[in-house]
Amino acid sequence: MSSSPSVDPNDSRSEALARIETAERALEELASTVRAKTVELQEQLGQVRLSVIELHSHAVSRPTPLHEPPVGGDAPEGAAEGARLVALDLIGRGLPLDEAKERLHEAFPGVDADAVLRAVGATPSP
Repeated sequence: MSSSPSVDPNDSRSEALARIETAERALEELASTVRAKTVELQEQLGQVRLSVIELHSHAVSRPTPLHEPPVGGDAPEGAAEGARLVALDLIGRGLPLDEAKERLHEAFPGVDADAVLRAVGATPSP
């Protein structure tokens, strides 16, 4: 009959405790890494959020310039559609109607700015 080597219960206990300690250290390292990455990502998100807020406030406070106005008294073909798009943009950015009308007159001299503003719903129809 073969005899199996006897296992000392203290050795098994020591090995199990050593494995537990190793696992606890690995878990703590992982948690520390996650905490550090979380802080880093929160800082990056804060910076991006500030950039977006700055860009938005800059765009609202300083409207983008229009393209050079066409030369001549008559509106070139397609100018009415362009004027409507510009009117929507100007009104959407909160420009007062008088200022929007003035900008449309400057950028699209052959287009009836009043009619364009009525067409986009910025002013009531007569």
